[in-house]
Amino acid sequence: MRRIAIFAEGQSALIFVRQMLFLLIDNSKLSFECWEWAAHNLRLCLKYNHYRSPEPEIHFTIIDARNDEGVLTALKEREKGLFEKGFEKIIALRDMYSQNYRRRAGAEINDRVTNQFITEWQRAIQRMSNPSQIKMHISIMELEAWFLGMYNIFERIDGKLTVDYIADKLGFNLKSVDPQKEFFHPAEKLSLVLALAARQYGKSRDEVENICRQINTNDLCDAFKNGRCSSFRDFYEEMSN
Repeated sequence: MRRIAIFAEGQSALIFVRQMLFLLIDNSKLSFECWEWAAHNLRLCLKYNHYRSPEPEIHFTIIDARNDEGVLTALKEREKGLFEKGFEKIIALRDMYSQNYRRRAGAEINDRVTNQFITEWQRAIQRMSNPSQIKMHISIMELEAWFLGMYNIFERIDGKLTVDYIADKLGFNLKSVDPQKEFFHPAEKLSLVLALAARQYGKSRDEVENICRQINTNDLCDAFKNGRCSSFRDFYEEMSN
C-alpha cells in the first residue's frame, strides 16, 4: 500500500485536504487518518473523521500542524521518521499570509517578498533527509483564496449568493478576478461574501466544514482549468498524481 503524509497548517487546510481526497481518489482504494501536532508530539485526532476502505491501495496521514509556522517545524522533526516507516512522499500545505509576511511587505501583496519566503522554505527542505520526496505548497495568500476561486459554492450555500449579486454588493466579480493576486487577506473577503447571506466566517470547524461540503469534483476541475489561483493548480496536480 502506498503511504503519503500531508502536513496542513491548521484545521481549515486539513478539512479541505480531506474533502479533496474523497473527490479525487476512488474511495474503494482510499484510507486516511487525521493527526494533530502538539508540543512536538503527534497524536491521533478523533474530532476529525477518519476513513478506511476494506482494501485500501493508498493511505494518507494528514497532520494538523496547528499554525502556518508549525508546518516547517513539524516537518523538520518528523520527515526522517516518516520515510523510515515507508512513506513515499510528504506534502506540506501552508498559507503565505502571516504576521511575518505583514512585517516584510506591509498590508499588500508583494511578489518579491512572496518569492523570498518560498526560497527560504525550499532551502530548509533541501537540508532535510530526502528533499526530492518533500513537496511544499503555498496557498497564496490564504486557503480562502481557493474557496473564492470556486465561486459556484456560494450559491449552494445560499441561493442569492450569485456571482452577479456578489459583484453588485462588494464590487468584485469572482468569475474574472484572480483571488491570489487581488486579495491580500482572502479570509476577510470570504467573510464579506458570506455576510451578504447573514452568515459568519471566523475559520471555525463548522464554518469550514459547511463550505467544504459544497465543493464537488467540477469545482476542483474548473478551478484547476480556469487559469487563476496558480497555487491551487499546483496543489491540485500534486494531489491528483
